[in-house]
Amino acid sequence: MLRQTHDAEDAMQETLIKALRALPRYREENHFKSWLFRIAHHEVVNTIRRRQRQELHEEPPGANRAETGNPFGAHRLEGRERAVHLQQAIEALPESERQVVLLRIQQELSFKQISEVLDAPLGTVLGRMHAAKQRLKATLDREDTV
Repeated sequence: MLRQTHDAEDAMQETLIKALRALPRYREENHFKSWLFRIAHHEVVNTIRRRQRQELHEEPPGANRAETGNPFGAHRLEGRERAVHLQQAIEALPESERQVVLLRIQQELSFKQISEVLDAPLGTVLGRMHAAKQRLKATLDREDTV
């Protein structure tokens, strides 16, 4: 979600520190993974807010790098381009939808766990995922016709 390795590492470290401090208050009726992801989610949101205040906008390194000298390079390049288009489409989603997509795809959380992490009703999470899928499909379909 942070798109920058050093920010992700900092957020992970802060998450672990906060989790260790909060461990005495952890209630066992909560799922530990969801509890930990909620702490991480709050840390990520805080990092994004700090970044926005500093107005730092960096492009991922190597995003436009082409592969040469390989007979299958064109296919790999096409696959990379599709992956870049998908990543850009995910980044363009509204924050609430992007969070659901990333937690589902990258973290492989169940919708129930995502609901707990985001502190949102399960129906809301499912609705956000449905809306995100529709937006992604529409965006990627437009790019395929160009």
